[in-house]
Amino acid sequence: MGSIEIHPSELAYAFAHAKVDSIIGWGDTPFLPQDGNVDEWGAEGEERLRAAGRLVGELETGLNFTRPIMAAILALVNPTLVLLSERRTGNRVQRLSVHASGVHFVGLIQRADGMFEMNSYSDLMAAAGACAGFVGATLEPLRSEARVETTQKVMSTLHGSAGKRPDDVVGGMVRLGLSKTEAESAARAFSDPASAGMLSVLYCADNTVQDADPISVMTNADKQTWTIFPPASLDGPMVLERSSVAALTARVTVSTAARFSARAASDLDPCSD
Repeated sequence: MGSIEIHPSELAYAFAHAKVDSIIGWGDTPFLPQDGNVDEWGAEGEERLRAAGRLVGELETGLNFTRPIMAAILALVNPTLVLLSERRTGNRVQRLSVHASGVHFVGLIQRADGMFEMNSYSDLMAAAGACAGFVGATLEPLRSEARVETTQKVMSTLHGSAGKRPDDVVGGMVRLGLSKTEAESAARAFSDPASAGMLSVLYCADNTVQDADPISVMTNADKQTWTIFPPASLDGPMVLERSSVAALTARVTVSTAARFSARAASDLDPCSD
């Protein structure tokens, strides 16, 4: 499929054809007409799809989506995995989702003019790399590792205090195990990020989210990225870790592959629940 530009009415028509009201990461609002006239919107979507050669055939004998478009729509409406990247630009939240189903990894992003761009990615690593870059992780390679583990309460306190009491935050991070230089870098990312966002790995079935691994991503003005995430569950400890596009891509790829491998092994185990 490569990369295509597609109107929201085209997607609305396709989703209606697949009998879904909304898709993971987006809901239904971005695909609906502002005037509420759903019938005209659907007709416009059909006309646009036919004009673009995405919907072929005749009205009398039946219309069909082309194979690449059908595969993309099926991934969007019934994924097993969704990588959802969100970043704030001014007052606007921008979103990139990659919906995975089988060998298909379909990315969706909405431009400021309302049009969508739909992209295909070759594999999980390519999709994860696109999402890591979208949330602003640095391209600078890591020269050393920096990682500490603490409770949600402590992490929330440090994050919330970074703008008001930076020295206390630096001291708190040093006590957790970071060097003073690392602590100052993390505090700058907390208090005044040049870019910030969230990358969520969503495990799905039947077009609903079954489980999620959220990763908060903050990059300071010195192009140093820090991530916060729970290593096991949302009820467990929180990890603060120095990162980059490459490191975050590897983390998402490895953890996701491990999760699916464990699930496959469980499905094959006759003694498992």
